[in-house]
Amino acid sequence: MFMPIQKHGQDKGWEMPEYEIEQQVEKYWERFERQLSDEERQKLEYLLQEENEQFVDPTVDHPVPAVEIARWLNPESLLDVLKPSYPYFDFIRERLGPRLRFLAYFTLCKRRNLWQAYHSLDEEGYLKLGFLEEPRYELVREFVNERLGVDRFPVVMDWIVKELKVRLRKKDIVLGERVFEDATDIRSLKHDPEAKYSGYYGHAGYKVDITLDANHAVPLAYIPLGITDDEGQCLIPSQEHLLSLSIQEKERIVDLKYATYANIAYSEQHGVSLVYEQAENWVYNQEGDPEEIKRQYQQYHREKDFVAGANLEFMLQYLYRHGEQEVVGAFYRNQHMKQLEEHPEEIQRKLDERGSKMEGFNGQGKLTTPLDDHPGRRGWRQFLYRTGLVMLGWVFAALIRVQHGVVDHLTNVTYIF
Repeated sequence: MFMPIQKHGQDKGWEMPEYEIEQQVEKYWERFERQLSDEERQKLEYLLQEENEQFVDPTVDHPVPAVEIARWLNPESLLDVLKPSYPYFDFIRERLGPRLRFLAYFTLCKRRNLWQAYHSLDEEGYLKLGFLEEPRYELVREFVNERLGVDRFPVVMDWIVKELKVRLRKKDIVLGERVFEDATDIRSLKHDPEAKYSGYYGHAGYKVDITLDANHAVPLAYIPLGITDDEGQCLIPSQEHLLSLSIQEKERIVDLKYATYANIAYSEQHGVSLVYEQAENWVYNQEGDPEEIKRQYQQYHREKDFVAGANLEFMLQYLYRHGEQEVVGAFYRNQHMKQLEEHPEEIQRKLDERGSKMEGFNGQGKLTTPLDDHPGRRGWRQFLYRTGLVMLGWVFAALIRVQHGVVDHLTNVTYIF
């Protein structure tokens, strides 16, 4: 057995000279790197680069290029959303991360179209996004417009919102407990045959109904509409959509267009307190009187599921299940009018908050995203395309921030260029 030689009374063992250690380490890394595939080598370089850099949140004093935001997206939890787009998903899975980062870049870079976004990056930019080399335009075009496309933009957004919900929950932040809902108008190009003119807005175009987290300004759902369509019809689909994302809202603040008997009844029967202002011509509705509720309930006394002596809450649930939406909605609206009389300041404060934040979000969106600026092409599908990309940009910005420990101003894209 080899024993180290001790010299001059020292009790420590023999040490290899530093230059020999360096040579051994270099040889080790050479052998290690020779065994790596190109993809594994690129991933190692990316990880080592990330180790020496830190995510920088854009601010008014420090604007940040979109590529320096998108490069920090960790796409791992989102990759499975692409399964339906690739029959050979398992084979190509590891190559899809850079494509998702490019999608994030496209939604954040404020270029008018995919061609401009593609040519706005050089090879270094593509390497930052995780590509092994600058991709062909056809690759990113196929990914964005065909593998995903207009119809799957909302699906990608749902995956991002669910991931956001999970990550924020770990920080004791619950997404979607309080929400605002409102629609904003979107101008169309002149002579768009699919766009209608609105006398209310004073121009032709479309609009989009947005459900927004009240505390963090994160869009949770959106519904594209014609500019003359009734956005009040969007409330129930929006609430159903949030439930499909396992988001349980407790309070939804809306304007009068949403305060229909059907919407009020649906919200309250699903545990959501609907907050809205009172129209000048509203009066107490006798159909919603508790005694009238009992009378309406008694009409079902021959039904097998009828329960004698039921309390008011049970009767309301029963009538709702049997299609008596106006009766149930009238009861809750009467209660809301009573609350407005007793606590007008509290409800007005919520309505003012919603007006301020919702208008601010929509206004900022029109100024800092392509939502209402230079549509590029005419038609409904182009409107869906542009709107979908803008919504994705907001939630991508939020997810990237949360992935790197930022929980404030999540959807602010003003200082991303």
